[in-house]
Amino acid sequence: MDPQFVSSLQDRLQQLAFASDTETLQTVTASLGQQYYTTPACIPALLTVAKDCEQWQVRQLAAVELRKRVPKFWDEIEDAVQQQMREAILKAIIDESNDLVRHSLARVISSIAKSDIPNQKWSDLIQFLYKCCQSPTSAHREIGVYVLDSLFETIGDTLSEHLQHLFELFAVLINDPESLTVQVTTLEALGKMADYVDPDDRSAVNTFQGLVPPMVQVLQKCLAGGEEEFAQRCFEVFNGMLILEAPLLNRHFGDLIEFSISVGSNQELEDSLRVMALNFLVWTTTYKRGRLQKLKIVKPLVDRVMPITAQEDPEDEEEDSPSRVALRVLNVLSTSFPPQQVFPVVIAHVLQYMQNSDPMFRKGAMLSLAITIEGSVDYIRPQIGDIVTLICAGLSDSDTAVRRAACMALGCIADELDEEVARYHEKLMPMIFSMTSDSNPTIVKYATNALDCILESMGDASLAYLPQLMERLVALLESGPTEVKPIALSAIGSAAHSSGEAFAPYFNEVVARIKHAMALTGDDDTLALRGVATDTISTVAEAAGRDAFRPHLDECTQLAMQGMEIDSATLRESAFCYVGVMSRVFEGEFAKYLSYIAPQILQTLRMDESSAFGYDSGEDPEMEDDDDMPLGFNTAISDEKEVAADAVGQLFASTTTAFLPYVEEITAELIKLLDHFSDTARKAATVALFTFVRTFSKIASPDPWMPGVPLRVAIDENTQSMIKLVLPAVLRMWEDEDDKMVVTQLCTELRLIMKDVGPATTIEYADSISKHLLEIFEKKAPCQTIDFEDDEDMPDEDEMAELDSLLICAAADCVAEFASAFGDAFEPIMDTFLPHIAGYAKPSVAVSERAMAVGCLAEIAKNMGPGITKYAEALFPIFMSALQDKHAEVQSNAAYGVGAFIETATIDASPYFGDVLKALFPLIQMTDNTNNARDNAAGCVARLILENADAVPLSDVLPAWIGALPIRGDHLEDLPVYDAVCYLLKNKRSEVEACLPALMAVLKQAMSDPDTLFTEESRQYLGSL
Repeated sequence: MDPQFVSSLQDRLQQLAFASDTETLQTVTASLGQQYYTTPACIPALLTVAKDCEQWQVRQLAAVELRKRVPKFWDEIEDAVQQQMREAILKAIIDESNDLVRHSLARVISSIAKSDIPNQKWSDLIQFLYKCCQSPTSAHREIGVYVLDSLFETIGDTLSEHLQHLFELFAVLINDPESLTVQVTTLEALGKMADYVDPDDRSAVNTFQGLVPPMVQVLQKCLAGGEEEFAQRCFEVFNGMLILEAPLLNRHFGDLIEFSISVGSNQELEDSLRVMALNFLVWTTTYKRGRLQKLKIVKPLVDRVMPITAQEDPEDEEEDSPSRVALRVLNVLSTSFPPQQVFPVVIAHVLQYMQNSDPMFRKGAMLSLAITIEGSVDYIRPQIGDIVTLICAGLSDSDTAVRRAACMALGCIADELDEEVARYHEKLMPMIFSMTSDSNPTIVKYATNALDCILESMGDASLAYLPQLMERLVALLESGPTEVKPIALSAIGSAAHSSGEAFAPYFNEVVARIKHAMALTGDDDTLALRGVATDTISTVAEAAGRDAFRPHLDECTQLAMQGMEIDSATLRESAFCYVGVMSRVFEGEFAKYLSYIAPQILQTLRMDESSAFGYDSGEDPEMEDDDDMPLGFNTAISDEKEVAADAVGQLFASTTTAFLPYVEEITAELIKLLDHFSDTARKAATVALFTFVRTFSKIASPDPWMPGVPLRVAIDENTQSMIKLVLPAVLRMWEDEDDKMVVTQLCTELRLIMKDVGPATTIEYADSISKHLLEIFEKKAPCQTIDFEDDEDMPDEDEMAELDSLLICAAADCVAEFASAFGDAFEPIMDTFLPHIAGYAKPSVAVSERAMAVGCLAEIAKNMGPGITKYAEALFPIFMSALQDKHAEVQSNAAYGVGAFIETATIDASPYFGDVLKALFPLIQMTDNTNNARDNAAGCVARLILENADAVPLSDVLPAWIGALPIRGDHLEDLPVYDAVCYLLKNKRSEVEACLPALMAVLKQAMSDPDTLFTEESRQYLGSL
């Protein structure tokens, strides 16, 4: 080894270690890369510096650089030199007094072992480490276990062959009497070793489970001593173990939950430590839902978490605190478990807290309500009036924090139940409107956001508020707090959306202001306002219509395109949103911008998320170790890809043939996006690809498809080619897809594409699709089992979380559409699905699932045609039982199902008409039309009349039936209803005479309603009366 080379290298490393300016860093780094790191000689030279230099900073830097270069040059070094280096580095790590240098040398050992051990070299390394771990000197034990921990990252497979010996060693080290460092590092090593425990190896699983209590004791020791860094490392291990297949924590799961909630609740501990414990509960609920459900500790957990929500929050809204993470726990509980298990417990505390004289409890009540709405939407829908009253109490509270929290709660519930909340505008609008003038800018911010959410669905009800509303929102946009301006601008867009033509007086002024905002440049806040302006202008354009907005189209599109050129992911996302909406508004007129927009979308779809984290040091990337690289991906790029995918589907659908030159390349990128790590990106790609199929079909202008297999109407070549690209790719994704919302969207898209394009889309893939749908009904799909370790963890309750329910409902809708597309050929599929769907109709199942099952079977009865006759004995009792259900949603679907079945089946059902009519009578008599139950009952009666009027006691039935008319909600029921009316009138049924005045009044009202549907024959006949 050349001493001059070593000396010169050390000088350079000293310059780098103590450099104080960027220029020096860059110059020295380049010099090292070009002059020293191009030859194997750097390996022994770096080790010499790492063990002999007086300055620890230089020793550490040398060790780091050595580790990077071992993978490239180690095998080129002579065996004798390698052996000398092995001996030297083991001596160096024992002699080293600085922890950071020791850790860096341990990484070097790990890197060398990665090369040596598979080649049967350095056979004495493990024995050396065991000797260190058993040394009476704690520093040696620290070195031994730290190197073992590092080795799991490089030669884990080799170490896993010696699990039993490692278990014995770690069982001693985890209880080290002197060194907390040894204990924590052992715990981390156990965490890495957990990856190699075979779930089927009961002996290894049991042994590991026996080490969990001392692991928890180490964590307790860290917490008691205020050792925040150590505690964080311990929690990271436990969090990581939650996602492993092996059930290593199961035996002590209840104790771990109790430990975590106790730490999270302990106000004597530092907030950072409490946050870690509460985050463990978040991870637990996310990944071990089944275990929590088996332990039946959801209610006790909510009871313990709720008081934490009443504690103080830091000023910085981005900073975690125990109260904020407690709310996160409530959120994940509400979205992971049936709402019946979570929301009643939460609301009981909310009602109690709202009576508390301490405003922090009232604040906690409002925030807890806000955060649990997401998972309880359908459950709380019938209680919306009471919820709004509760929120109004918060809005009128004397405390600022409570009013702010109430605004957040209102915003959340308006997001999820927009139409329902909008009905209470007379109560809510004055309160929210006055709060937009509050002296506290935070109140103004959240009040304006709540206002935006409510406005979205107010429709004509917004007109009464419009003048005052616009005056206030424009004032906020002009001179409000910086953080309020984007929200005010968004609210203006919502006002335009709701008010429609009535927005015309404000149109010119608003467009001028938005254009000004679309041209802003400056800091992040300014660009955020510009982004919202770009979004909002498209909303205003859609509300005003293409004719009114056409004079502004070129200028606004130019501004949106200019925004794409600014280095801002927000502006690019906003521009893509603009493109999607504007193409929908202007359709073919928007095609003139494709030559710029399509390449921009393609550029985004091709972006590499990891590129933002790369190093431009001129070094071989193979020499970079994972530990030097930032973890994760650039989620801003992922979000941009998602928005681009959303936009491109709409863009093709709107511009059709003009977009064809870009289809091939963009389709290829969308298919790649199906494998993306982001669930929302995968979902957006799925929607876009099915939109492409639909658009090709639209371009071909085919004859209407007809149900049945084989195809009765041919499909064009381009559409067929796109189907052959999209369906296999989507089905490959579905095979392993573990996100419920992605699969829910996929089922929805399959249903829609079959509805629009017909059986050609699925005819070649029916078996595969059926398999995946069946897995959903059996609750065995990957997205349903990801948080259950084994069959024992699968919940046996009939209640489901709302996200689970949405998934099964989407699958049911997809099955029903299969029946529509395949017609009589659906029979083999029906044989497979019927028992599973019927199982969801039993009385013990939750209301939403019962309604889903009955509705699905009803649609199948309607769609399948005469082939449904075979299933009379199975279906008819289900429908009749459901007509007796206590819930209108189930009864409504049953009424439709009975009628649809009688209409399509080929058997004579008239002997059962009496029972059917008796069951329908309470629905016909309803004073309201909840869930369209009265409409569907009226439609069912009409179908009975059309099937066999003589089997219907018309004298008794007609007065009640006509009293339930006209149809008010489900206008598809108009068709059988007015066909039945025509039948009765044409056949001069005497029973009609007594009801004729009432019937004529109904017909007059129906025919004046533009929403009423008629068959052409019925329209002509009734129009002639």
